[in-house]
Amino acid sequence: MDSDLRLLISPEEISKKIREIAALLEKAYVGKDLVIVMVLKGAICLTADLIRELDLAFDIAHVQCSSYGAKGTQRGELTVMGLERLTLEGRDVLIVDDIFDSGNTLATLTKAIQEKKAKSVKSLVLLHKNVPHITDLRPDYTLFDIEDLFVVGYGLDYKERYRGLTGVYVLENPKF
Repeated sequence: MDSDLRLLISPEEISKKIREIAALLEKAYVGKDLVIVMVLKGAICLTADLIRELDLAFDIAHVQCSSYGAKGTQRGELTVMGLERLTLEGRDVLIVDDIFDSGNTLATLTKAIQEKKAKSVKSLVLLHKNVPHITDLRPDYTLFDIEDLFVVGYGLDYKERYRGLTGVYVLENPKF
């Protein structure tokens, strides 16, 4: 393990929260036509663990969101890939994402799914970062609120590294 990593949220804390959220989702979506839309790559660990806890019928789909700016260091326009192949009309959609920071990804994706005439659109995030948001939209379900820290693990990466860590860690000295 890198010396620049400091444990923020343990695997046990994550598992406990997932069980709690799964129980809420089972009540909210019982008897509904649920589609879980996972945002790749960051939400892969959360989604995998969540669906193993859910005792209800659902379909699972994925999209990939990315924004490219100058030399990959600044945010550009958000691109959503994979939404065009999803049939969501009249269905209840739960977006699962890794982190809510500016809010741009969730706001853009929610709007795009609503335009596909979904019956309802809700969202679940692993982390809600305490930073200024560019939208009034907030996740419907949040596992953990965190301060403005650079975090990795449990699907979150730094230059494609650390996704497989079982907890969430603060990366103390990222080199941008």
